[in-house]
Amino acid sequence: MVKRRSLLFQFIVYFLTFGLYSLYWYYVTLDEMTRLEGNRTETLLWTILMIIPILNFFAMWKHSSAADEAFNKSYPAILLWVLWIFVSPVVWVLVQIELNRIAGTPSPATSNND
Repeated sequence: MVKRRSLLFQFIVYFLTFGLYSLYWYYVTLDEMTRLEGNRTETLLWTILMIIPILNFFAMWKHSSAADEAFNKSYPAILLWVLWIFVSPVVWVLVQIELNRIAGTPSPATSNND
């Protein structure tokens, strides 16, 4: 299940937690995106790798490719990965907008066909 999150609230919490919220956001969004595709991944391991220099590039790639698959190739993984490296807030906004869009779409199992 994808949860709708307010971008304004996220940025406020990011600053109040001195950036630690970004690790939580990485964890939950990676988990949501991989579950959307029916995959399972070691989300905690990838989140830990996110704080280790050099290995964080691989963690950024994992998140980028999960977004690429979850959003039906709306944003190519290579584009998201480059954005992660140079302007990561843009990735945050793009991914969260797409997740919020998916959260607002009723799933086929819960839609009412009357």
